[in-house]
Amino acid sequence: MAKETGDGQVYFPEGGHRAWLTIAGSWCCSFITFGLANSFGVYQEYYARNFLLDKSSSQIAWIGAFQYAGIFSSGIFAGRAFDVGMYRPLLTIGMVILIISQFLLSLCREYYQFFLAQGVGLGLGFGIVFNLSVAVPSHWFSKRRATAMGILASGSSAGGICLPIMLTKLQDPSSIGYAWAQRVVGFLALALLLFAWFTMPTRLPPTQSYKNGGWRRISFFELQHFKQPAYACFVLGAMLILFGLYTPFTYMDVATRTYDIPASGYWLSVLNAGSVFGRVLPGFVADRFGRMNTILPHLIMSSILVFVFPLAIKSLAGLIPFAILYGYSSGCYVSLIPSAIGQLGSTSTFGTRLGMCFFVCSLGGLFGTPASGALLGSAAPFDWWASAGFAGACVTAGTLLMIVSRTLALKGRVKGRI
Repeated sequence: MAKETGDGQVYFPEGGHRAWLTIAGSWCCSFITFGLANSFGVYQEYYARNFLLDKSSSQIAWIGAFQYAGIFSSGIFAGRAFDVGMYRPLLTIGMVILIISQFLLSLCREYYQFFLAQGVGLGLGFGIVFNLSVAVPSHWFSKRRATAMGILASGSSAGGICLPIMLTKLQDPSSIGYAWAQRVVGFLALALLLFAWFTMPTRLPPTQSYKNGGWRRISFFELQHFKQPAYACFVLGAMLILFGLYTPFTYMDVATRTYDIPASGYWLSVLNAGSVFGRVLPGFVADRFGRMNTILPHLIMSSILVFVFPLAIKSLAGLIPFAILYGYSSGCYVSLIPSAIGQLGSTSTFGTRLGMCFFVCSLGGLFGTPASGALLGSAAPFDWWASAGFAGACVTAGTLLMIVSRTLALKGRVKGRI
């Protein structure tokens, strides 16, 4: 039976086969969007040794940075489009862009080609599909939303485990090679997205119709939400965190090859394996103790671990616990940001508020890893301390702003379930 929530007379199933089938479809979207984006470290290292020998780490990182920027910036129109009933048309467009871009990637050999197909094309496709797939569960879950989001977001971790291993194996010249490896990923994306298209229905009526010329009255950026101090601080904090959070993901393979760590090429998968638990377990805790109460300790842990990244990568003994712990602590960022945003407003504007948050966060996704790469240097010996110092400072500053957001939301109280 549906349960009443803080959205007035709106009821949510909180489960049932249709609701969980929606989560299954969203999981597939998360696998092939954020999961493939989280695998960029494999491409970063492969391009540096093969196609882009004349490019620095920072220049190559711009390709992956545009993917992250595309994922987050697409939220500004995807979220609003979801709220006004344009969900199905936009989802179809996003899926088509994603699949075509992935197949075009198999033909790329020059920097500008990789940038356009992988950075811009895949980034845009990832963004549309991911943002819509994250918004759909808000129609089915309220009290159990963090749990649902955690399960959904674990798809990105599963993709981050499987896809780097698959790409490392398939791209090897002794296997099918780079071009066919990308086509295999393209066919996998086609299968997963077809399943998702049929299993992710919306349930609630749109807040405003885009039909019969109504689209002209649609505002994709509603600034009045930023007049809420708790929301504004939360969004700014989320952006600053993204400036540094994915530095270890992007440069993990570069680090392991630099220090001749055994099983180089597979540590990105270990990092993503740790994030599986960071996506799912905090979701269960968050539904009981509060989403912001749960995400903050994990972000504090992440900020500390980013600072010690240069120490961890020097030996196997340091890398194993780092990969597991950082994967876990950073994992809840993707899963709990949407559900925390949900606590700062009503379901009717969830897509818009989440979209604006992700759009602002795109600045961190766009400039964060290239900035870390510029500080790292273009060739060995790399300056790991400068890179980690910048990334760690960004994560720390963002976490402090989220603490301020929590304080404002609780009106100065220390204790409270939020």
